Amino acid sequence: MAQWLLMQGDTQSSVSGLAELETRARRGDLRSGDMIQPPGTDEWMYVTEVPELKEILDRGYDDDDEPRSRSMLGGAVAMAIAGALGVALLGVIVVGGGFALYLGSQMSTDQPGLIGKGGLTYSEMIVTNAGAGLRDEADPRGRITTDVPKDSVLELLAKRGDFYRARTRGGAEGWIGTDQVIPMYQLGGADVREEYDPLYNPDQYVEVANARWMLLPADKNGQAVTNVTAFEFMMTNNSRYPMTDLKIVATIKDTQGHEVERIEIPVEGLIPPNDGTFVGMLSAEDLGKRKRGEKPTEPDRVMTTWSFEQLAKDDPDLQLRWTSGVEVEMKTEDFANADIHIVELRAVPDDAAATIVRR
Repeated sequence: MAQWLLMQGDTQSSVSGLAELETRARRGDLRSGDMIQPPGTDEWMYVTEVPELKEILDRGYDDDDEPRSRSMLGGAVAMAIAGALGVALLGVIVVGGGFALYLGSQMSTDQPGLIGKGGLTYSEMIVTNAGAGLRDEADPRGRITTDVPKDSVLELLAKRGDFYRARTRGGAEGWIGTDQVIPMYQLGGADVREEYDPLYNPDQYVEVANARWMLLPADKNGQAVTNVTAFEFMMTNNSRYPMTDLKIVATIKDTQGHEVERIEIPVEGLIPPNDGTFVGMLSAEDLGKRKRGEKPTEPDRVMTTWSFEQLAKDDPDLQLRWTSGVEVEMKTEDFANADIHIVELRAVPDDAAATIVRR
């Protein structure tokens, strides 16, 4: 477990975590002028800047007081210390036997520093497990390409299922399990956690809506026969942040409900905040050429309607190449059901979000 530092007068000592500090406060071993340094930082704060400790000191608890209850997550005890920045600094989540709290997506790297030498931002996270590493894919069976020591700092890039895409300060990128790190936004107060949760858990705020699909007639081009399914759907964003880097999967099932095929589709553009947008295709060539059987020189682009409309403002002729919905060529000829779901996404913080973390 990472050690905290306690400074009392000219004497410095280490403590195991917030639980021990609370116990010392109840015994009367802490004073309002004492200072602490959370693990992974070089910054000191007064014990009274931690709401839990301030309350104990203000009320004069003793050993007979019943300790606060703790919530369990992943078999470890996790505590979030509330602390509004600029008033009551930041909190720290303490976990017995290792950190296990997890949440996730991306934030810009130009946000002001929060804690530690050089500053840690809410777009960063601390590795909490020894022997962790960045993998080449978002899968526990993925190959570890970069070792990341416990307590090292990673920049959070995106979320995919139970994995974060992350970057080390040396520039190495890869995937790490969400249960092997703790995002910095969890070190803020309740208002900060509420504000930043969509940035780290975008898949909880974006949904596929009004989805429908239809199997298009087979199109014979020479000897090739294609099984093309057209999907029409809307993406709704229930957060204040634009969403981007969307990846969706078309899942095909047979009459027994068994999955027979999965096709991943990257989607360009933005999903606007607190709004929705359809998804369509921008053909690489004029649609007339396609109907004449001419092969396109470039791949089609799947993108949000919102972003396409921004492009079309400067080039109205793009409307000739735009179709609503997404056409997907399947290997499976006969199937009974098809649906679309999100597999990867990231959120983009605005200036107001960045302002929250300034002290």
